[in-house]
Amino acid sequence: MRNGKKFIVLLSVMLTLGACNSNDKPKEIEAPAQASSIKGKVLEPEMLINQNEAAELLGEAVEKGEKKETKAVGQKICFYKPVNSSSRKYLQISLTQDSFMPPTGVGSETIYRETKKLIGNSKTDVKEFGNEAFIAIGGLHLFKDGYYILISSANINRDETLKNAGKKTLENLAKVK
Repeated sequence: MRNGKKFIVLLSVMLTLGACNSNDKPKEIEAPAQASSIKGKVLEPEMLINQNEAAELLGEAVEKGEKKETKAVGQKICFYKPVNSSSRKYLQISLTQDSFMPPTGVGSETIYRETKKLIGNSKTDVKEFGNEAFIAIGGLHLFKDGYYILISSANINRDETLKNAGKKTLENLAKVK
């Protein structure tokens, strides 16, 4: 129970940081000139799951992804909601990466490991993605090649959707990094 409370506090802090950086309208992508001062390749979450792939995973058409970012923790988010406004499905890709974090950032691996520790035993390991993948509160948590990816979904077959999204994400990550 105590670990659950810690995770909720951590999640609240991360979401608050994200809300502080967001407006009603999604932020525009920074110009490449600004990104060049950051070491490594900065990936966008829609490079891991694009609009067509999100629609296929949810089984219905989705709108263009709504984007938010929180540079303080190196996080970029893309939220896909269905075109059908009465649908309760969604797919969200959160990508935390050192290459988007300020030099004083704690690092994506540290954020992943601390999140995993706080979740404790209330997670289900997903061995088909290696030792660094589990499903818990928030969705499917993956750590691969320095990227902490959190895929969230509301769907009738949530865990199956998350696993399929995880497979597609790892395929696309291998192509773009």
